[in-house]
Parts: sequence; C-alpha cells; structure tokens
Amino acid sequence: MKILITGGAGFIGSHLVEELIKEEHHILVVDNLLTGKKENVIVNDKIQFLQDDIGSESALKTVLEFNPNICFHLAAQSSVVVSVERPDLDFDHNILQPIKLLKVLLETDCSKIVFTSSGGTIFGEPINIPTSETDFAGEPESPYGVAKKYLNEFIIEITKGTGLSYSILNLANVYGPRQDPHGEAGVISIFSKKYLNNQEPIVYGDGNQTRDYIYVKDIVSALVLSSKLKNNTFLNIGTGIETSVNDLVTAIKDEFDSNIEPIYLVAREGELQRSVLNNSKAKEVLNWKPEVSLSDGIKQVVNWLKN
Repeated sequence: MKILITGGAGFIGSHLVEELIKEEHHILVVDNLLTGKKENVIVNDKIQFLQDDIGSESALKTVLEFNPNICFHLAAQSSVVVSVERPDLDFDHNILQPIKLLKVLLETDCSKIVFTSSGGTIFGEPINIPTSETDFAGEPESPYGVAKKYLNEFIIEITKGTGLSYSILNLANVYGPRQDPHGEAGVISIFSKKYLNNQEPIVYGDGNQTRDYIYVKDIVSALVLSSKLKNNTFLNIGTGIETSVNDLVTAIKDEFDSNIEPIYLVAREGELQRSVLNNSKAKEVLNWKPEVSLSDGIKQVVNWLKN
C-alpha cells in the first residue's frame, strides 16, 4: 500500500508514521517543518520525505508521481491565536492548499482521504455537552474553526461522484510525547515543562474553561481504523470526559509534587469556554474506544520531557 501523510513530521503525524510502517507500507511524508521536526521521521527505503508546502507545484507533482492509495491529511496551521492575527495565512494553509491537494488526488489511484478536523472549534460554543456530530450550535469562534469547518464541506463536495471516499475525524485536544512544550497549543506539554523547570504555568482566563484531552496513540488507532472504511464518515474522536484547566493544573502539579501556583491572565480571543465530544458514533462505526486515561497520559508526557 502506498500512503501519503501530510504533516507527517509533526506531533500526531510522526506517531502515525511509526504505526503504519509496522505494516510495511510505502509512505510519502510531506511537511514544511514550520512546526514539525525532521528528526521525528526516520527516512529509509519505505519512507520518502519531502520538505515543502503541500500546495506547492513541486509537492503536488511529487504526490502525482507517488500515486498514493490512501492520504492522511494532517498538515495545518493549528494555532487559534495565529488564525486571529493572520487569517490570510490560515486560509492559505487550511483551505487553499488542501483544495489543491484534493484536486490532484482525484488524478491518482487514491481511494481514501482521512482528514483531521477540529472537534472543538468547528462547533462554536456548544449547546449540548458532550457534543455530537450533529450538534452545530452556531458558527465557529475563530478563523481557524471556520477554515476547518469549511474544508470539511469542500471535501464532501469535491469527492461527490468520484472514487475518492473520505473519513473526517473531529479531534478533541490531543496530547502526548513530541508535542511542543514551547508552543501555543498543547497545554499538557506546556504546563508539564513549566513544572519541570519549577516555573509558574500561565492560565488564560479563570481556568474553569473545559476541554476533552485525548492521548495521541488513541488518535492514531482511530486514524488507521477510519482509513479502512470504504464509505464516507464524519466522526468525533475524543474521550467524552470534560476536564477544566484548573483540574488539569492540579493533576500536573500532583505529578511533580509541586506547590507552584499558576499565573492567571486575560482569556484569549477566539477560544471556547467548554468543549467535550460525544464519541458514541466512533465507538460504533470503528469499534474503537480511547484506552489511555488522563493520569496515565500525563505520566507519559512527563517521562518524555524528563528524558
């Protein structure tokens, strides 16, 4: 099997590459390394790596020549804050370039595209908690959410009447080893790094805002399972468990046996107050469920940071 993974040098993508290479697939990784890291991917006779934007002419030509059977599209501008400050940049990376990729995939033998959408931002501020796939309460709260939501719709429209089916996975807040502890996203890695260095973590808002935190290996298993479905699917991938930022800080503090308290700053524009996903459809369709608890996942992140 020939598999294209965009964003394959990134946090989630590199874990996916590791899993798929166990099955002896031929893999093309395309990543511009703006947030991904080359060392996350070990290039060998089964893995080809291209450093480029997925929408560039050279990358699209390489994809056409590679002729994938399956595409995992994980590459994205993933910062809500950046999307507010640079909506033009967000549009280019999260809508325009993926549409160019879709058009090229239709010229190949690709029969499946798996897209990692956002399970929080596309739904707007939710009415129902946990939020199901049909609970669109309103418009997204940020340009990032708008882009993710409308790329979902572009994928559905562009693939109609073609041999290319899709699995759109709305991801909860993913965490785990290799998530950048110095970035804007990935609060578990960021907080853990702060406590490792005996520094105060920064909480934006009052800390009562909630999220659904899911371990990266559970995401990878859902990605792989969804790639084997022949029909079109639109699924939430999360734990269904709502955790406040304050409770998260307490859990990480306990892991480090620390007495350091966080610093509270004003809430950031475009961020939701509550976000947790109903995963019952994914459990039924994929025969999948999250396996790693938040406490065990935090231990894995802390061990990775220490080493």
